[in-house]
Amino acid sequence: MKKLFCTLVIFLLSGLILFAAGEQEEVKKGPVAIKAMTIGPGPVPVTRAKNLETAAEQLKAEGLDLEFEVTFSTQKFGPYRTSFSLAFSSGAASDILSEDQDIIPEYAEEGMILPLDSYVKASGWQDNYRDFLPGLWDAVSWKGKIYGIPIEGVVNCLYYRKDVLKKLGMSDAEIERTFSPENKEFTLDKLVELAKKAKKAGLVEWGFTHRKGAGDYWFNSVMMFGGEFVDKATGNMVIDTEALRKDFEFHKMLVDEGLLPADMGSWDWKVIHKYSVEGRTLFWIGGHSGQWKEYQQKAYHAELGTLSEGYLQKNMGIAPFPGIKGPVTPVKVHAYTIVSKTKNPDLCFDLIAKAVSPDLLARHSITTFRGPTRKAVADQPDFKAQEYLTKVIEIMKYARAFPKHPALGAYKSMIFEAMSGIETGRLTVDKAVEFMIAKAKSDIPGVIIR
Repeated sequence: MKKLFCTLVIFLLSGLILFAAGEQEEVKKGPVAIKAMTIGPGPVPVTRAKNLETAAEQLKAEGLDLEFEVTFSTQKFGPYRTSFSLAFSSGAASDILSEDQDIIPEYAEEGMILPLDSYVKASGWQDNYRDFLPGLWDAVSWKGKIYGIPIEGVVNCLYYRKDVLKKLGMSDAEIERTFSPENKEFTLDKLVELAKKAKKAGLVEWGFTHRKGAGDYWFNSVMMFGGEFVDKATGNMVIDTEALRKDFEFHKMLVDEGLLPADMGSWDWKVIHKYSVEGRTLFWIGGHSGQWKEYQQKAYHAELGTLSEGYLQKNMGIAPFPGIKGPVTPVKVHAYTIVSKTKNPDLCFDLIAKAVSPDLLARHSITTFRGPTRKAVADQPDFKAQEYLTKVIEIMKYARAFPKHPALGAYKSMIFEAMSGIETGRLTVDKAVEFMIAKAKSDIPGVIIR
């Protein structure tokens, strides 16, 4: 009996010691630490970081012992991605990373970010999932899996000059009707017709201007003609020769008709924007919705300098691109992703979920003039007061995600080279298509020619 009593005492003491050790370990553990890394590269998108900070404060207010730190990087995307890769390799990467959609395939293939389907498609998140605008989940997906939560869209759109159209005799109502995506007569042919009239009347120097260099516009223009870029079954790059041919023929026609400068691809950016804000071109087709804000911040206009919101509303308008299969708005998405080495994926998603609430996304859109990603943003009081952004979200109903593939940079360079050859008269349409096929076969492994 005495032996049994001693054994019980020892057992109880051991339990107390283990319990005390556990208590000490719990105290020692402290708050959960989460780190995030976001990118500018300019100062305006700082709300990418601020919204995460707000979300962290909300979680703390709910009782979570959270230690949150976010870095807002002003690096260009190249150095930013190098910094992340080095940190990931050394085990020092953040838990949450904000990134553009174009890097998602690479990070997904390398196992650097987590698929989020189990979170975004969970029964408790279905209403949120469905609230995001059409096409945006495609933008952050790779090989059938979702890897990011969209927080903004760079909405590539058509800018037109209301003042020039009014001088052609069009009323405000007629202009609004003409450029409505619901109007079946909103076509490329209609744009060309108006451009010819404006130039013939001496109201503009050019009917159309587009961007310089190898940029995203070259995806926009192929999309207008129904082009595809990536094969869904294999993930391989596609050279859509039918769409490319139509695209090349369209730009050649614009140059031949005197509606587009033959040397457009080499214009300086300041000159391009100067022509847009001064009404020296009827259609600026190489831009995105954020330039409405840029025109209020940078003095491109020779006489007025920076432009007021009132000037822009009176003299300029935006619309989706009138594709041959209906209006199309190419949108490049920036998203929050979860780094695969995080020890707290559930908490990271909870934090991101709060950071993409309609009120915080409204704040982000108003600050950056980027397109909002959720329908419910339109109902936020502050957003409702934004006449221009209200137009942007309407255009985004026709959103189509930019393609994603590691070889997109090579594709943009080769199509710009081909298009420059066409616009300057160095290449025929047939030769440009042949160049694209040969260059793609040489530079893009596994490319599919259609």
